Amino acid sequence: MNKTIRFVDFIIDTLVYLIVMVLLVFVLRDYVDQYYIRYISVVVYFLYYFLFEYLVGQTPGKMITKARVVCNNPEFRVLKLFIRTVSRFIPIDIISYLFFVRGFHDWTSKTSLIRKQ
Repeated sequence: MNKTIRFVDFIIDTLVYLIVMVLLVFVLRDYVDQYYIRYISVVVYFLYYFLFEYLVGQTPGKMITKARVVCNNPEFRVLKLFIRTVSRFIPIDIISYLFFVRGFHDWTSKTSLIRKQ
């Protein structure tokens, strides 16, 4: 999978995540102190990637670019997707694409991104 497609995936997923967060903040504004929104945003970010990749193998960005996450060893799929999602929180993940086609979260979880036919 080339860097351009991965960048487009990232932009689309970031926009979708931000829209979800804006809506959530709007709904919760009278019920949750603003201080706790940062924690909620971390949970939503984790669930966004983990649930989409677990349930359908792709996030909305990957759906648009026809990319799909695959695990090298399907027996440990849930664990690999968990590691993949947690690895996204490590700051070097986003800059890993400057040097490699596979991101840090791909490498740590032993997962790959393929083009869906």
